[in-house]
Amino acid sequence: MDMDSSSAQAIEQPTFAVSSRHSLIKGHTELFGNITVHLHSLGSTQYRIEWYSRMSGTSTNISKLSENKYVVMKKWSFNRQLPAVSTDFESRKAALIHFINNVDILKTSAETVYDAKKFCLELFTDLEHIAPISNPNFQKLRLQGAIGRTVEIKNQSCKEVIAEGTLLQLVGSSAEVRIDKRICLSKPKPIQQFNTHRVFIK
Repeated sequence: MDMDSSSAQAIEQPTFAVSSRHSLIKGHTELFGNITVHLHSLGSTQYRIEWYSRMSGTSTNISKLSENKYVVMKKWSFNRQLPAVSTDFESRKAALIHFINNVDILKTSAETVYDAKKFCLELFTDLEHIAPISNPNFQKLRLQGAIGRTVEIKNQSCKEVIAEGTLLQLVGSSAEVRIDKRICLSKPKPIQQFNTHRVFIK
């Protein structure tokens, strides 16, 4: 998510003049085409925002578990037989960006994706009691539409394919991949991270 400096600062610094339009309304749901955004209450100040894609059956969640403890988790449909991925954060800004960058956008128009992301952002800022962000500019990531799909990993020079796998999540400038086919990849780990410039949709 690409935000100007004032917007980024708004995420970091709480304000107390923001009314809570969505204050932990258990079961609050909005539909955006094939996407369902659902708000779950986990307690008096804890919550979970769920982005569910009916096209893929994949659920991506951002949860606040306690003060300065956030978790972003992705669960796949049962028939995909892919491992759930989870990342912990102390920074709410980092957690939000990771969540926005990893939601499932399969076969969904750019306009619909924008509206759903904007709604998630509005929920998040409201629940965190921070100032809303007007006209957010969400970064368009080359590989976001490839999450859950087969990708090729190339060597450092990007001239030779060294492995194939399934893209699990984007972590900053890296792509986390479950290795399904080794061509000349030496590391034995089943799940590895590579710089995104080395990862390509097959």
